[in-house]
Amino acid sequence: MLRKTSAGILASLTWWCMSLAGHAATVTHIYELNGSFADALGGPSMVPTGGTLGLTGYTFGAGQGPHVSQAINPATYSIEMLFSIDTTSDYRKLIDFKDRTVDTGLYNLNTALNFYDLTTGPTGTFTAGQMAHLVVTRDDTTDAFIGYVNGVQQIAFTDAGALATFTGANNIIHFLRDDSAVGGENASGFLDLVRLYDGVLTSAEVTDLFNGGVPPGLPGPSAVPEPATVFLVSLGLLGVGVVARRRQP
Repeated sequence: MLRKTSAGILASLTWWCMSLAGHAATVTHIYELNGSFADALGGPSMVPTGGTLGLTGYTFGAGQGPHVSQAINPATYSIEMLFSIDTTSDYRKLIDFKDRTVDTGLYNLNTALNFYDLTTGPTGTFTAGQMAHLVVTRDDTTDAFIGYVNGVQQIAFTDAGALATFTGANNIIHFLRDDSAVGGENASGFLDLVRLYDGVLTSAEVTDLFNGGVPPGLPGPSAVPEPATVFLVSLGLLGVGVVARRRQP
C-alpha cells in the first residue's frame, strides 16, 4: 500500500484542479497495441507494415514500422512513444513527417536523438534492446520543436522551415520506418505504446508521463470526486497514487 503523504495529497488536489481548468495538450489517440491496432479512444486504427502484433506490443523488422493517418494536427502536436530498437549504430529513423519522400526527420544517431539535418543531442540516450520513452512536441505559434527521451530534454530548435510538420496525405505519420529518399536507415525492434496529443506537452507533463502519470485529458483516479472526497482532500486526509506498469517484449 502506498503511504499517504502531504506531498501526495497536494499532488492529488493539484491534479484535480488542473483537470477542471483543462490542459494545453489533451491526449486524442492511444494505441496500446495489446493484440489490436485500434485506437483506445475510438479514432483511426494504426496500420502495420508486415510486423507481428502480440499481446503486449508490435514486433517489427527493418522497414516494417507502422503508420497512422487522419490522427494529428500537422503543425501543433505532441507524440509519445514507448519502444526499443535492436541497433543504435548509425542513423535509425524514428518518426517520418513527409510520407517517406525526404531524408529529414527524427532519428537515433549512434545512441543520440537527432533531427536530420539540424540538431543532435548527447550520446548514450538510446541503448540497443532497451525500452525508451520518447516525446516530441511542436508549437505552430513559435515553430518550437522539442524532443525528450526518458523524461529529459535532448534537442530543441526553431522549425522555421516546417520540416517537422506532417504534409503527406491525411497527415500520415510513419513510425520506425525509413524514407525512400535515402535507404538503409531502418530500425527493427518492439513498439509498446503510442499516444498522440492535440497540443504541446510541458516539460513537467513529459516527466510525469515518463514516471507513469495519467495523460492530460484522461480522467484519473477521483477525477470528478464526490463532495465528501473533495472535503477530505482539503483537510489533508486523502491521497491518490497512480502506478503504471511498463511492458517488455
